[in-house]
Amino acid sequence: MTPPKFALFGCNPLAIEVAWRLSMARLPFVMLDRDAARVEEAREEGLMAERIDYTDDDALRAAGIGSHIEGVFCLLGEDSENVFLAISARALDPALRIVAVCQAPEAAAKLLAAGADKVVDPYEISGARVHELIERPEVVELMEQTVFGLQDLNIAEITIPSGSWLHGVRLSELRRHMRQNVILLGVVDLERGKELIFSTRGIDHNLDFNDVLVVIGPGKQVESFRAMIESPTPPTA
Repeated sequence: MTPPKFALFGCNPLAIEVAWRLSMARLPFVMLDRDAARVEEAREEGLMAERIDYTDDDALRAAGIGSHIEGVFCLLGEDSENVFLAISARALDPALRIVAVCQAPEAAAKLLAAGADKVVDPYEISGARVHELIERPEVVELMEQTVFGLQDLNIAEITIPSGSWLHGVRLSELRRHMRQNVILLGVVDLERGKELIFSTRGIDHNLDFNDVLVVIGPGKQVESFRAMIESPTPPTA
């Protein structure tokens, strides 16, 4: 088995979204968290996750920091946790690439000082703040080339038509079939109202005809995703 090249610290909804992007790119990674319940939730979604005490340097070494891990994503729920993790990981491997998410804008400077190469502040999309959304990190050398850096960027609303294979399928199953370079922001279930249910909130929504999927990405990739949604049969692996 190929050892993981990326370590995602945190098994929260944000980390799960990042994990799916890495999984779609077929890049080896491991999710790490101190919370046993969160680790189990990630495993139930089919993701490789392990429990770890990130405050223990020996545990970090055992996870591959300082050896085969090339990139670390600090996605823990508190800025103080991510600062501590960045300091520890940088001390173990000066060449490690570290990406961290900050919950408060003033934490960005602390994370950079702690050793993070890149600090991501949540984006505002269509006037609504998306607290769990992070830049799409697929490989270390492409960290800067996210869909948000592309000129051809589209936000699209795609209605699930009658006859689509998605009727009765859960949102997590759709993500397993996604191969397009798009980010699935969420779904609008008109039977429940017009509020966008963000895909990173941990709600595994059951999809139906006339639900509206909201995605962001390059135009051609969005159209490829639309074609997959409108097909009567699921895509083959």
